[in-house]
Amino acid sequence: MSTVLTHKTNDVSSAIDTPRLAAPLASLLDRLRSAARSSIWIESLSLICLCGVVIFWSSLLLDWLIEPPRWVRAVALGMVLLGFLWLIITKLLVRLGVSMRDADLALIVERCYPAFGDSLSTSVGLTECFWNAVDLELVGQTTREAIAVAPTVRTVRLIRIGRLIAIVTACSGGIASIAALALMQPAVADVWVRRVVLLGEESWPRSSALEIEGFRNGVRKVARGTDVDLLVKADASKIIPEIVDLRSRGSSGWQTDRMGMRGGVSDGFQVFGHVLKAVHEDLAIEVRGNDARIQNLRLQAVDAPALAELEITYTLPAYLGSGNRTASASGVVQIPRGCDVLIRCTSTKPLIGASISTTQDGKQVEVSRWDSLAEFDQEPSYIKDGIRTEFKNLDGQRSIFATFTDTDSLTNRDPITFVLSSVADEAPRVSMRPRGISTAVTTRARVPLEGTISDDHALERAVVVLAPEGRDERVVAVDRLRAAPTIVEFTEEDPEIISLDGLSLSIGDKLKISIEAFDACDLDPVPHRGVSDTWSLDVVSPESLSAMLEARELILRRRFELVVNELERAREELDARLTAPEPDAVDLSQPADELDSLNSDSDTDTDRSSGIVFAPSRLAESASRVAGETGEVAEAFFDIRREFDNNTLLTDELDARLGTQIAEPLRAISKNDLPALIRLCRSPAATPGSAEFAQIVVQTDQILARMRAVLDKMMELETFNEVLEILRGVVRTQEDIRSETLKRQKERAREALDRP
Repeated sequence: MSTVLTHKTNDVSSAIDTPRLAAPLASLLDRLRSAARSSIWIESLSLICLCGVVIFWSSLLLDWLIEPPRWVRAVALGMVLLGFLWLIITKLLVRLGVSMRDADLALIVERCYPAFGDSLSTSVGLTECFWNAVDLELVGQTTREAIAVAPTVRTVRLIRIGRLIAIVTACSGGIASIAALALMQPAVADVWVRRVVLLGEESWPRSSALEIEGFRNGVRKVARGTDVDLLVKADASKIIPEIVDLRSRGSSGWQTDRMGMRGGVSDGFQVFGHVLKAVHEDLAIEVRGNDARIQNLRLQAVDAPALAELEITYTLPAYLGSGNRTASASGVVQIPRGCDVLIRCTSTKPLIGASISTTQDGKQVEVSRWDSLAEFDQEPSYIKDGIRTEFKNLDGQRSIFATFTDTDSLTNRDPITFVLSSVADEAPRVSMRPRGISTAVTTRARVPLEGTISDDHALERAVVVLAPEGRDERVVAVDRLRAAPTIVEFTEEDPEIISLDGLSLSIGDKLKISIEAFDACDLDPVPHRGVSDTWSLDVVSPESLSAMLEARELILRRRFELVVNELERAREELDARLTAPEPDAVDLSQPADELDSLNSDSDTDTDRSSGIVFAPSRLAESASRVAGETGEVAEAFFDIRREFDNNTLLTDELDARLGTQIAEPLRAISKNDLPALIRLCRSPAATPGSAEFAQIVVQTDQILARMRAVLDKMMELETFNEVLEILRGVVRTQEDIRSETLKRQKERAREALDRP
């Protein structure tokens, strides 16, 4: 064959010839171009299918192992689609879009078939230039050489058929494996399509089946800070896993715990459990056992409902005024007995239910409840975010328990409990005593009563009960309780005075006196009564009572004599310290034994000298004791004076002697003189030779003079009492003679009547 040369001739001197490639060579290049494009199609599609096969099995395995959530599968599916798009563009469309020029194909053929030399590429290249610029003989020779080798070219060798076969084979095997799975396990293929392609939530078929309790739509809300018990049930109709792991992820990362088996198989399930301690944050939960998986669970820690406000109001019973009161919330709420109590408990969160229960006969009994899902009338108990209940006529003690259930179905973590305790109305308290009355009274005595009468709420009345022995008792009302006070005080200046003049008492009678107080409580059939001590008094004659009081005066005089003697001894000791002789000088030329003796005497004298310094303090101690004793003696004389006065036996002369001449001076000495002496003795400046020391001596002598003067008055009083006793003896003798005379006269009259 020869190159066909076709050209046009015109009048232009430089005509242009347009060459064409020989038909055998053009056919070779066309076949190579067509084979190349076919191999690109086959290789690209096979590679894409092979990637699809790999993705199918990888997704099947991973999804079966971990069952990722929908969003993870959606992201993975999107990435796969993008990968396929990238493969189509880069491995197919880009390669198909590459221009396959004859010159490039000629170089590929010459590289695989060296026999061409450069003839094929030269022939192709000459078609792109002008023939008038080359030697036509040479062109023809080159073309004939290329045509001669062209029949030896095999297109299969030029397109790397081995690699293409391998890719196609691998793709075919992958597709066959998927087809076999679809035929043998259509359920698995169906689940894969639903989960990976359609992004469904179907679970993979497992040899073991697990289900977890308490999760709704994969979420369980728990109270923050509580221990959470997670229970997983394994279906006993399938393989029961030997090990079930609980994986939880918080802020510190994943943590795996082994779940323990709870008992044996029951109701077709084996239960496994694990307690998560003190859950304070949200946790992602996964459960794995054998090939079963439970994933995409979330444990959400939220605040449990708590008591926001506890309002306790009560209405007082009628005898207390029926007013409304509010009690402070505490562990033990004390409320007066008989009140109507209203309790309102408010939660910190919106609620779907609440209840209040109390203890009764050792058991917890529900007294109030409301539930948003209940069909019964709950108006009496319902309040927004809380609950209310009421107790009528409270009596005794009740333990109250409140329970809240919020919109997350959580109950209060801390128990809402308190004790409602009724405080019983106490009986009135009577703390009274007679003042200026001892164990004996005259028939015309007045009994002053001092002290207090009180009640926890209000006093209604009080009476003084006078009970002579062998006769009916007499009740005297206390008029000061008319305004229903809570406390009444009877002071020394304003006591309650009870007169015995109207009781018609006789000498020798015994009288019992007591005070009774009552309040207005009407909750019990028997009124509340408070009773004082009972005082038993002997009714005596005025002479006997005077003799008793005079005997007490004598005892007080002797006691006061001892007090005066003690102060006198302290004064004499002070003088003894001041008049102690000075120690003599020591002759050092004397023998050693005599020096020791002198030293011993000198130490004794030193002690005596130092005692002068301590004498004022010792005097202060004695004066302190004397002041106390003198004050007690003074009060005893005042008591004697009061007793004379209360028994209507106090005369002006007796009042002057007991009060003005004895009791009042003694009180002044104990309250004024002796305390001043004590302060002076304890002064740091009271040292021998000082003005304070001299003042101590003078003041002590003055106090002793006053005390002796009072003691003389006591002696005069004793002399006066002796005279009175003599007069009483004369009067008794006269009464005895008169009684004896009357007796003799009666006897003589009987004798005269008995004579015949």
